[in-house]
Amino acid sequence: MKKDVLFGICADVHQSDARDASPRMRAFVDEANARGADFIIQLGDFILPDAAGRRLLDEWERFNGPRYHVLGNHDTEHSGKEAVMKFQGQPAKYYSFDCGDYHFIVLDTNYFKYGDDYVDYDVRNYQKDFFNCYIPPEQLDWLAADIDATDKRCFLFTHATLAVGNWVVYNMHAFEDLIWLANEKAGFNKVTMCFSGHDHADAYLFKGGVHYQIINSMSHKYIGPKYMTHSTHREQVKADYGELRHVIPYKDPLYAFVQLKANGLIRIIGKQTEYVGNSPLELHWEHYASPQISYREVWMNGHSEL
Repeated sequence: MKKDVLFGICADVHQSDARDASPRMRAFVDEANARGADFIIQLGDFILPDAAGRRLLDEWERFNGPRYHVLGNHDTEHSGKEAVMKFQGQPAKYYSFDCGDYHFIVLDTNYFKYGDDYVDYDVRNYQKDFFNCYIPPEQLDWLAADIDATDKRCFLFTHATLAVGNWVVYNMHAFEDLIWLANEKAGFNKVTMCFSGHDHADAYLFKGGVHYQIINSMSHKYIGPKYMTHSTHREQVKADYGELRHVIPYKDPLYAFVQLKANGLIRIIGKQTEYVGNSPLELHWEHYASPQISYREVWMNGHSEL
């Protein structure tokens, strides 16, 4: 008999920017334990390997079950990928695991490209091509083989966004072609859903038989320093959160729980909060933003209810 799977998911905690990262994580882990989640996963821009990072990791490790990590671009700002992975206990840059009747795949989108060379983000070298995210060909080859080697439905996790969002993976078409071929070979949408972070946004897209969901930041909305000059709440925010020149904090932590039901329903149970100080709209930021992760129900076979 098939078993429902429940996992907790969060993204873009930004321990280095969020003064209250540890209590935010505590709320997430407490709820994950209370719900009896099968595992938890974070989608990158999580931690720096320092004393403050250790405090955040202590909260993360209170979860009573498996814990998985995705690398983000900001995780490597002060050290390379290997140091971050060792610190947070991540087995590899990209890897996969099973839970119940499902196969889960973690990818690493933190590469930029110079000519024909794909280079790891390492100590801010990505600033040369900021948000220039790629999945190298050898990783795509591994992904195709990993999907082919399982008979389970597959769910993917990345940091940089896929198909929907402002900062999608640059070689997205190569990724989409791979997924299309894998699903054609399987005869159904074997790769069923992809979860990403990075954009600090709440967004969803159904494309080519695959669900794409962006998980909003646990901590704040990035809008850039130009817009923060219009803030009328700067001193209020500074007193509680420090000098934030480019982000608007969320009052409460945002995260979600995902239920994979035996009947084929995928249920995303998100959170809603409010901004601390001015909203992006009040600061004349020209893009859509919302301090939430929406409740959503979709079907594994591609039919959307919400």
